[in-house]
Amino acid sequence: MDLKIGDRKTLNRPTFLHEGIFVVKGTSVKIVSIEGETISVEFMDREGFPHTLENINPDELS
Repeated sequence: MDLKIGDRKTLNRPTFLHEGIFVVKGTSVKIVSIEGETISVEFMDREGFPHTLENINPDELS
């Protein structure tokens, strides 16, 4: 999969808790950095505030 910074993808990781916020499978994310096989993405919570997830594997995005 060819990934670039700024791409919008879907997170395919089972629902998990991140800093007190549930991130559900299928959440829309934006790629903010790529370092080798490690990707950082940004998602918006229900109130519209941005949050960053780090250490995402490319196979967790579609």
